[in-house]
Amino acid sequence: MKFKINKEVIKEGVKKVAPAADKKGAIPILSNVLLNVSDNTLTLAATDLDLGVATVVSCDAVEEGSITVNAQKLQKLVSSLSVEEIECEVEENMFIIRTMKSKFALATLPSDEFPQIKLKGGNEVSILVDELDKAIRKVAYAASKDEVRYNLMGVYLNSSGNKIDAVATDGHRLALYTIEANVPEFNVIVPRRTLSELKRLMRGSQEVKISTEGNQIFFEFDDTYLFSSVIEGEYPDYMAVIPEDNPLKAIVNRDEILTALKEVSVIYDKEDAQPVVMKFNPDNVKLIAKKFDSIDAGEEAEVEIPCEYTGEEFEIAFNIRHMIEAVASFDGETVEIMMDGPMTQVLISSPEEIQLKCVIMPMKI
Repeated sequence: MKFKINKEVIKEGVKKVAPAADKKGAIPILSNVLLNVSDNTLTLAATDLDLGVATVVSCDAVEEGSITVNAQKLQKLVSSLSVEEIECEVEENMFIIRTMKSKFALATLPSDEFPQIKLKGGNEVSILVDELDKAIRKVAYAASKDEVRYNLMGVYLNSSGNKIDAVATDGHRLALYTIEANVPEFNVIVPRRTLSELKRLMRGSQEVKISTEGNQIFFEFDDTYLFSSVIEGEYPDYMAVIPEDNPLKAIVNRDEILTALKEVSVIYDKEDAQPVVMKFNPDNVKLIAKKFDSIDAGEEAEVEIPCEYTGEEFEIAFNIRHMIEAVASFDGETVEIMMDGPMTQVLISSPEEIQLKCVIMPMKI
């Protein structure tokens, strides 16, 4: 194998795939990047068997072939070079990189030890990158971090013919974003790590193609491919959780309530599982945070903001972090909070962003 390539081109290619390589080193070949030269193209790939990335770049091929090189070492080396073009070849089982005045040799492992990878599945669908990126950003925060609820540790993508629902829940709150698209039916639970890599790799692309096969999901954009195992298990009936006719409705300015939530949260050392009480009146809502069970018991914060509210005076409490993250996920000017009872799930939506719905369970205090 021998080829010449622009240093920036190989640098960007390695930068894309290297994070997918295994960093633990238990199986050496999984810590390596596969380099395959054919038809004046260089294909780079890395995988830890759960997730993998491949990308195709142009090169000047002198001799076709393939080899694997440690991902971290290769990335450090090509990132440090200050030349415009480099020459690469394999000599005596070493991967040689040459410039006009320097030479570097890296250890290799045979490419036939590298796992067989597949870049595409069946039932391919195309979505605008901006839409998929927005859907992930709007719901991923609600996915569970509890390994006991493994089937909730990702975003559920569910296509039903004319739309794709992106859903995340941890059992205490739920976020749903709907993408309008005429696509084949499919449903998969995509792991959080896969979504993080997807967002990183999609930057700058216009369209992403999604396909599935067995327990794998595949994403393709430009000349880059992301493939991943999906989370196996049954996802809850999320539509059954979304209330449709809660009678108590409050309309508040999105920025005002978000600011108020953050202001009252300052009395808590940590926001996790800390309550905020919301007292609704016809023309305002009071947000109250109070410490009960610590050395600082009695500390309290209260902020009042205007709101449009229909119904009798009503008091309800929420996990303050859940409320902050739900409200922050909206981009519109106003949010609507639809309530029923003090221990009944609440629907948060916005007339300016009908694709997004959030559901939060109240807290008992």
